[in-house]
Amino acid sequence: MGIRDYLQKVAKKKLPINHQILYQLQDVFNLLPNLNVEGFTRSFAVKTNDQLLVVYVASLIRSVIALDNLIGNKLSISEAEKKESEKKKEELKAKKAEGEESKGAGGKGKEKEGEGKDDKAAGGKEASSKGGSSKK
Repeated sequence: MGIRDYLQKVAKKKLPINHQILYQLQDVFNLLPNLNVEGFTRSFAVKTNDQLLVVYVASLIRSVIALDNLIGNKLSISEAEKKESEKKKEELKAKKAEGEESKGAGGKGKEKEGEGKDDKAAGGKEASSKGGSSKK
């Protein structure tokens, strides 16, 4: 049974009055602040506004830090992609230089290329002849 139920039953004379309980309730109500006073209402509003301002500023700072981290991450990714593309360009230049050196070496590169083609052609013929014998 709560305080409200007890007071309602006392008011309806279903329960006898207990003066100890009523004195305790009166002390509790006397300790509560009077919210109808203009000064209290204003000071309460000012304090609440100050606390909300702190929360708002903290949220703004957190957002700015998150945006800074996002921009930094984006920059680091673009730098990494730039380095990777430069590395690929250097590798292509190195391969082109090797190709030019082998062509300029007096036909040695051509012989190697020709041998590879002959091997492929011979391998292709053998494979076709093997395939043809398996059908028979």
